[in-house]
Amino acid sequence: MSKQVEITKLSSRGQVVIPKEIRQQLGWETGDHVAVEVQGDMVILRRLQLESYGEGRYQQARMSLIK
Repeated sequence: MSKQVEITKLSSRGQVVIPKEIRQQLGWETGDHVAVEVQGDMVILRRLQLESYGEGRYQQARMSLIK
């Protein structure tokens, strides 16, 4: 994967917009769940895949990182 750098701003509510081109490149869509990890002075975002399993209306959800 090639390195792509975009500049965005942090809002007063702590929100950051991930530029459309990067979301498209990663296949991220509205409503996706994201894991937030801190490594030193960096923040790493990873999309989560939620898988439902079980029976009936009491299904459990399992999360796994998408690599």
